[in-house]
Amino acid sequence: MLCMKVQDLEFGDEIEVKWKRMVLKGILVSKDSEFLNLKLKNGYNLSLDISKVTSLKLIEKKINIPTERKSIKGKGKRVSILGTGGTIASYVDYATGAVKPLETAQDVLYAEPELQELGDIDAEIVFNIFSEDMNSKYWEILAKKVFEKTSNGEGVVVTHGTDTMSFTSSALSFMIDNPEAPIVLTGSQRSSDRPSSDAHFNLLGSVKVAQSDLGEVAVVMHSTSSGNSLTIHRGVNVRKMHTSRRDAFKSINSEPIGTIDSNLSIKFAEYRKINGKPSKLYEKMNEKVSLIYYYPGMDKEILYGICERKDGMIIAGTGLGHVSNTFISDLEGFVKDGKIIGMTSQCLNGSVNLDVYSTGRRLTGAGVISLGDMLPEVAYVKLSFLLGNFTVEESKLLLNRNLKGEIHDRRRE
Repeated sequence: MLCMKVQDLEFGDEIEVKWKRMVLKGILVSKDSEFLNLKLKNGYNLSLDISKVTSLKLIEKKINIPTERKSIKGKGKRVSILGTGGTIASYVDYATGAVKPLETAQDVLYAEPELQELGDIDAEIVFNIFSEDMNSKYWEILAKKVFEKTSNGEGVVVTHGTDTMSFTSSALSFMIDNPEAPIVLTGSQRSSDRPSSDAHFNLLGSVKVAQSDLGEVAVVMHSTSSGNSLTIHRGVNVRKMHTSRRDAFKSINSEPIGTIDSNLSIKFAEYRKINGKPSKLYEKMNEKVSLIYYYPGMDKEILYGICERKDGMIIAGTGLGHVSNTFISDLEGFVKDGKIIGMTSQCLNGSVNLDVYSTGRRLTGAGVISLGDMLPEVAYVKLSFLLGNFTVEESKLLLNRNLKGEIHDRRRE
C-alpha cells in the first residue's frame, strides 16, 4: 500500500484511513478541504474530518463504481423493488457525495450496486410521498402493482417510510390473498449519508427474503441497535416502537417469523409458504372508517362527529377494552344504525376481554365487537378492507375472525 496525500486521491480510490485511532477501509466518494467521504464495505457512508486523519494509504486505484443507471441482471430469482418514499428513498451520489432523493427506477439500482450479486433485480418508483401522507387510495394503487408482479412469480420489495409502514403491510396482507411470491416491506430509520444508516442492510436482506418461498407479507428491519442482524416480522403483527432506533420494529403478541444474519442467511421460524394455489386481489378499501383513541374526559361530540360520518370505527380502549359507561348507549345507537364498531386495547400486549367487568359486558350487549389481541392500526385497516369488499353483515362476521395471523386468541380462529 502506498502512503498518499489527500490532494492525490481520486473519486473511486479504495483507501485505508487512520482516523481518531481507528483504521477504516473504503472507497472515496467525495472530498473537500475539510472532509473525506468514504463508502465502507458494509454499505454505510462515513464523513471524516481531515484534521483528525493521521495517515492515508492507497489500496487500489480507481475502483470501478457504476455510473450508468440500468437494470441489474443477475443469476438469482427475479425481484421487483417498488418505491413509495420515506427515508430509504435517498442515496449518496458517488460523483459528489451528496444525498439525493430517488426519483427514478435507475436511481434505486445505482444506489445499491451490490444488488447485482443477489439476482435479477428491477425497480420502479410507484409514488414518492411522505409516509404520513399514505392513505387507502395509495394502498389500492400499490396492491394492484404488487399483485401484478407476484402473479408473474416475482418477489416484491416495497420501500416505505417507517412511520406508517405497519399500516401498509396490513393493507397488502388483506388485499392480496394467497400471494404467489413473497411480499416484503422495508424502510430506513436513518438516511444514507449517516454512518449508522440502516438502509443498505435492510434492503439487501429484504431482497433475500423476496427470493425465498415466503407466501405472505413481511416487514424486514434491524433486530438490534448494533445492526448485525435483521428480523422478519409478519405484516399484521408488527409495530414501530421507537422514534429513531434502528431496532424500532417489534412483533407484538407473536414471535417474528424469521431472522437474517450478517451474511444474509435466512432462518425462518413458523411462516406461510407459497402453496401454488391461485392468488386473489381485493381492489377496494372503504375510506369511511376511523380509529379513535379513547381517553378520560373525552367529549362525546368527538364520538358523534366521527361516527355520524363513518361506516365503521375502531376504538383503542383502556385495559381490557373499555370506554366510559356514558358512551355505551350512544355506541349502541350507532350499531343499530348499521355501523360496525370494534374494540382493541391501548395496551398493545395482551388481549381485549369484554367478559371480565360490567363495562365490557355492557359494550358487548351494545353490539361492540371484541377484537382479541389485534393491534389497533391493523384492526382499522382490516375494517376498511372488509367494508370495501364485503357486505356489512359479512364484515361483522369476519372482523374478529383470524384471516392473516392478526389474532392469536385461539378461541377466535
